[in-house]
Amino acid sequence: MDSWRRERFSRIAETTPYDNWLRAEGTVDALIRLTLGGLPTGRDGGLLNARLRYFDPARRRAGLPESVAALVSEMTDTGTVVTLVNLDKASSRDVVVQGGAYGEHRIESVEVAGKSVAVGKRSFNVRLAPGAGSKITLRMKRYSEQPTVSFPF
Repeated sequence: MDSWRRERFSRIAETTPYDNWLRAEGTVDALIRLTLGGLPTGRDGGLLNARLRYFDPARRRAGLPESVAALVSEMTDTGTVVTLVNLDKASSRDVVVQGGAYGEHRIESVEVAGKSVAVGKRSFNVRLAPGAGSKITLRMKRYSEQPTVSFPF
């Protein structure tokens, strides 16, 4: 095949839907790792294994609320550190944080700014003031709850 055809076919191959899907898959994998503390499910559609999951109580749906960011920065056998930030400078946001993708982890306590609060269940609510954020340390008992696909509200 001459060089012109080789170049032409390589340009077409770079813009195929499959190629775009692979780029999107990499983005989704990164989001699962960084926001949920999880392992990507891969192309075969396996079950999600994650340390945390978020819910938007205002819209009654799974996922982070609009303008809220999350970053899992540390995981140990009994704990997880996550930073939640409300990027909206005008409105507060509520977030439900659940232990595990299927609520399989019990969150024993939450520590914010040196203050610890007992939780003792699979999820808890956080209210983020406008433009506010905080590092939250969770103490967890992993795989201690019956997994469920039910939303926590």
